[in-house]
Amino acid sequence: MRKIYIIITALTLSAGLFAQTQDSLLRRQMELEREFNPTLLDADKINSLPALREPTVQKANTNYSNWAGRIAPPLEIALPRPGDIMTEIPYSMKRGYLFFNAGNYANFNGGLGYRLVDNAKHNLAFSFLHNSTNGDINYVQESDPAGNNAFFMDNIGKLVYSHNAETAKLNMHISYLNSQFNYYGNTFGNERFFDNEKNSLGVLNAMVALESAKNDLLNYNVFIDFNNFNTKRSETPVYDWMKGNEIHAGIGVDKPFGGGSKIGVDGSFLTALYNGERDNYFLLNASPYIRFGELNRYAKLGADILFQSTGGTKIRVVPNVDLKLGFTDYSSVYATIHGGFDSNTLLDMMNESRYFLAFAPVNPSFSHLDIEAGLKIGELSGFRFDLFGGYKKTEDEHFLILNSRDIIGDDAFGPFMESLKPIYGSLTHSFVGGMIQTNIWSPLNLSLRLKKNFFEAAEMTSNGVEVSDPMAYNKPGFETDIKATLDIISNLKLTLNYYLASDRWTFSERIDNFERVNVKMDNINDLNLGAVYDINDSFSLNVKANNLFSQRYDIWYGYPAQGINIAGGFTFKF
Repeated sequence: MRKIYIIITALTLSAGLFAQTQDSLLRRQMELEREFNPTLLDADKINSLPALREPTVQKANTNYSNWAGRIAPPLEIALPRPGDIMTEIPYSMKRGYLFFNAGNYANFNGGLGYRLVDNAKHNLAFSFLHNSTNGDINYVQESDPAGNNAFFMDNIGKLVYSHNAETAKLNMHISYLNSQFNYYGNTFGNERFFDNEKNSLGVLNAMVALESAKNDLLNYNVFIDFNNFNTKRSETPVYDWMKGNEIHAGIGVDKPFGGGSKIGVDGSFLTALYNGERDNYFLLNASPYIRFGELNRYAKLGADILFQSTGGTKIRVVPNVDLKLGFTDYSSVYATIHGGFDSNTLLDMMNESRYFLAFAPVNPSFSHLDIEAGLKIGELSGFRFDLFGGYKKTEDEHFLILNSRDIIGDDAFGPFMESLKPIYGSLTHSFVGGMIQTNIWSPLNLSLRLKKNFFEAAEMTSNGVEVSDPMAYNKPGFETDIKATLDIISNLKLTLNYYLASDRWTFSERIDNFERVNVKMDNINDLNLGAVYDINDSFSLNVKANNLFSQRYDIWYGYPAQGINIAGGFTFKF
């Protein structure tokens, strides 16, 4: 631990000195969204717990349960929470906030934050967030017992500092996440292997990023993001502690020319260093590019040159292209063409689902091609239309299924484990969809999003045996997402969220006669209604009812969501 603090102190001092030099030119702050960040600044990236976000001092609304995500359901147990705090105003003159919500299933969600320093050059803020549940949940499948207690508790504290110099901006944060949970999955009458032990994840995260003031000579950016992590899984030695360090760092430089055009190169590396004899992970990326055009019309042409070392050295080159043609101020066509590695480090997987069995690293996957294109139309007053489609081809894609009984030897099974494990295969994914949003009647804001997915899985194995009829397990074939807000009066707002995910499948190996079968999962059919009432500028009340249809469905096979749950609370700004 002492070494960690020495490293962080050295990085802080060096970055602070660098910010004062005339040559410290940085173009933009790096948002480390693809790597694990316990604060999860991008709300849509909340694929699973730990999923605490860093709120800003804003007015609370009732979007607690936006957990039914776009591709895979983001939160295992549908815990109500304030989803976007104070989204109606861009900034609050208040320096602090306090919010708390509570509901059935012993759902509790609270936070405290304060801007300690807030001026033109220096900003220092502290926040603490708590998120927990401890309720009994019934299984979707017939089982004895019919349900189990689902427990988790996340606590995260974070200190954020930013400094604006004449030529650069320095951003830093340090945080610690403590997350506890149990494997509450269905054992189908078998003895519980983990026996509802309180497992844990701890993550110390420190980040330093430097960005320059924009200029016409040369811009550059640098960042380093450091995570020290440890997990506690079981008293059984082979499944015991998994700990290590993960470092993500990068630098980018660009030379502007001809108005909004520029030429540049970005470079980054990611490494995950695990304890014991587990294979470490290393990925190096160099991305040269040239960009023509301005905000509404541009073409970025580039490539990623990737060097990855885990289970053998791989060198790959993939396109990195971003195109946009705005034919009016509000309408455009766009396309992105990319590819590359999904690292699937321990922290990536804990972000996807804490319930996977983490005694061994998950294999990285590689996408040969990842294309998305679409048409946006915003010319009609009060309406916006988006039409989109895409194609992606991936090798070594992982699919999380209930671990069940692993085969040991030719004719024996290991113990039944109520955890998730990955199986691997190649996956081709194409999709088409559309979205319409309207506020033609100003008190009502309504959006409807539809997406049809087409999957083709192949070359899939489990326990060394080829799966005869592989499918894209736990990935929905069709999705519907409806969101609406209605301003009744100036200080009362009603909200509606509805999410449907259908055509979901999983793979079951739990039958003792070696039979392996595809199992159709129940649809996710989630309706949420809420209200927020602003008593004054400092105090507001909110309430939200989730899963109003009281549907029984799994997020992962054997891991059900909560039934109907209601939570309410307050937000206080000071």
